[in-house]
Amino acid sequence: MKAFTTHGLCFCLLLELRLYKKNIGGSKMDVTVTKASKTTKEQWIQYLALVFSAFIAVEAMAFQAPAVPVISMHFQIPSHLAGLIVLSFYIMSATLYPITGRLADKYGRKKVLLIGMLIFAISEFAAAVSPTFSFLIVARMFQGVGVACIFPIVIAFIGVIFQEDKRGMASGVFNSVQAIGAMLGAGLAGFLIKVYGWPVIYWVSGGLATLGFIVILIFVKESKGVVTGKLDYLGSMMLFIIAGTILSVSTLVGQFGFTSPITLITLGAGLLTIFLLWIYSNRIANPIIELSLLKKKAFAIIILIYLIYTAAMQLLLYSMSFFLTLRPDGDVAHSGLFFMFNSGAAVIGGLIVGKLADKLNNKKLLIATFTFPLVAMILFTRIDAFTPISTILLIAAFFGIGAATAIIIKFALQNIPSTKYGSGSGLLAIVRDFGAPLGSTTGIVMFSHFNSNAKTSSLVQQATDAGVSPELMGAVEQAAVTNGATISEALATELTTLGIKFEDLISTALGQGATEAVQNLSYTVAGFFVVILLLVMMIPQKKETATVIAAIPLDESLKTN
Repeated sequence: MKAFTTHGLCFCLLLELRLYKKNIGGSKMDVTVTKASKTTKEQWIQYLALVFSAFIAVEAMAFQAPAVPVISMHFQIPSHLAGLIVLSFYIMSATLYPITGRLADKYGRKKVLLIGMLIFAISEFAAAVSPTFSFLIVARMFQGVGVACIFPIVIAFIGVIFQEDKRGMASGVFNSVQAIGAMLGAGLAGFLIKVYGWPVIYWVSGGLATLGFIVILIFVKESKGVVTGKLDYLGSMMLFIIAGTILSVSTLVGQFGFTSPITLITLGAGLLTIFLLWIYSNRIANPIIELSLLKKKAFAIIILIYLIYTAAMQLLLYSMSFFLTLRPDGDVAHSGLFFMFNSGAAVIGGLIVGKLADKLNNKKLLIATFTFPLVAMILFTRIDAFTPISTILLIAAFFGIGAATAIIIKFALQNIPSTKYGSGSGLLAIVRDFGAPLGSTTGIVMFSHFNSNAKTSSLVQQATDAGVSPELMGAVEQAAVTNGATISEALATELTTLGIKFEDLISTALGQGATEAVQNLSYTVAGFFVVILLLVMMIPQKKETATVIAAIPLDESLKTN
């Protein structure tokens, strides 16, 4: 599991180098660098400048996760709408990757990268001074545009700067730096927000992006690719519609309910577009997504596992962010620590699983790996609003050890033709980038639903037991919505007469709401992992060959954990 995608906030959005070589947009990588017999100091300086730019973006994305609950409280929006902060970013970034990659090959990778850094810096500063929630969402969308101009280009430069026999080491440096950035970013964000408030994460990110722009301008040389054919613009548009509709369903359910015409029409439009994209992609030569690969049962099962796995990770992480921030005596710094422990354990777990994947039976290893998060989820069902943070962090680390991304990708590559490795990697990347926001927004909506219902029920029960008149229960429920910020005069008089402080009632109710929310979500995520284990057992066993194993190092950018 990637520490900076499925475990971080959001996760780092990487496009596999082979996605470019495959010619999704009709582009081919530069090959002039293969003449070099040795990697020079100048090449490493240029590459480290590029890695620094990607590190800045990952750090900014990691900053975001602990901030979501605090931002929702600042703008006084319902918790279920907080998912828009994540959703707006991913819709733009995920669907623009193929387009920015082609533009970079045609007009210059350095130019597109500089434009991306500039857009990213400006949008970060804009987010820091957001006067309204809507303004922040627009700024987040432009941040997604900026990131779409950064990650694919940086990865493409690996093929430009290094010979083939040096790219593995370069990819390792890239992925290690990003993993560290995600791990430290989440922890640092929690403390920065606690001390200076949520805008600080955007001020810091904007400042770093400005520095990154200067570094790239000075140290990185221009590079172009050879462009042939046309980009699949229709496929790109369909992918954008799918992202905008399917990923927003959970937020719409929280706002209007599942049976609302708005929700059903949006869901129907998304499913229809998926069907049309399936037909369309099977009829053209270079589709934006090679959906024909899903015709093979083993690969289709693996893709489904990856989608559920990524979504389940993000569902837990973002719901825990709200739990740790909103529970009685909650602390946003605890949310940052949770992400840091989880991501750090994922780095270690990913290294272990990746090493064992070449030695052990992959199907059995996959089952064993998924057992770790399942056990962790069972442990999470036993915590409550007053569980010590040290206990929660230990469970988070145990959860993170079950990092399965590397072995999932190896399984996937074993079940597609060698000529389709690039297409398969690209499909995995898109599934990951859809699973992350789907899980995070769903987690936020579910936490909001469970927390609100349990909090209100607890408050009403306490008021009833205390002797509050039944006629005032409506006022009690209204007071629960604002956590006591607004209380009717009649209810206030009644509580004073009974000698009861509303603060005491709401404190108990908040604890009960947070407890039921996190326990219900833990059962839900545990159920997802049970489904994943059942799907793993359905994967047809395939004998590994040296040819398949030898091809995997070229896809290292998807294997970082």
